[in-house]
Amino acid sequence: MTSQLEAVGLTLGYDDRDVVRDLDVTIPPGKVTMIVGANACGKSTLLRGLARLLKPRGGSVLLDGRSVHEQRSRDVARVLGLLPQTPVAPDGITVGDLVGRGRYPHQGWFRRWNAEDDAAVDRALAATGTADLIDRPLSELSGGQRQRVWVAMALAQETDLLLLDEPTTYLDLHHQVELLDLLTDLNRDSGRTIVVVLHDLNLACRYADHLIAMKAGRIVVEGAPADVVTAEVITEVFGLRCEVVPDPVSGTPMILPRGRHHADLAEKCT
Repeated sequence: MTSQLEAVGLTLGYDDRDVVRDLDVTIPPGKVTMIVGANACGKSTLLRGLARLLKPRGGSVLLDGRSVHEQRSRDVARVLGLLPQTPVAPDGITVGDLVGRGRYPHQGWFRRWNAEDDAAVDRALAATGTADLIDRPLSELSGGQRQRVWVAMALAQETDLLLLDEPTTYLDLHHQVELLDLLTDLNRDSGRTIVVVLHDLNLACRYADHLIAMKAGRIVVEGAPADVVTAEVITEVFGLRCEVVPDPVSGTPMILPRGRHHADLAEKCT
């Protein structure tokens, strides 16, 4: 059974500033959800709140009907995995040791490292194409390699719910598509619920079952990309004049920015 994650009347913020205000959202179980919006709209803050990293100022985050803040950290971590935007690793740690940390929630007084953990780490390394880096110090890797290793650590946790904040950062286009294909495979093969904060609108539309568009700490629209993405919505959310046409590869909405230098030409073509 896939776990259920939702927020009710959620307010989140930092110091004296609210970022997310009185927000209700239910993450569709067993689907790939993409969260999009302009910089500082509250995307990452919402993800941190859902992942129990940020305590609500109001409302609550519910995991299977219970507040995540009333559950033990280890119990939550067995169900919900997170890859934050700027993860930090100890100095000198190797790739193998870092990915192995994804198995920590499964350890305990009566459960020690075993062959199942080795297999989970091997699967995560193979899925992200990082198996050949297992003995390398993380500090010696390129930005793109490090990002794939962090994704491998999140995958090794093998949770029902996986939340990723800008996982394509530092990745070239080939590896961006490869990673999103991988997340889609995880969803389709195991029914895992995937939630991704993503800046690339066209990739978000292509890979999302469910899209959430945010502005100023609130949800403007949500639903299947084909149902909710319009030029008017993109203008409201991003302040961007654009055309929305079918993606010739996937048939999903594709956003074509007008821009100041191409607006006149675009007007002539319409």
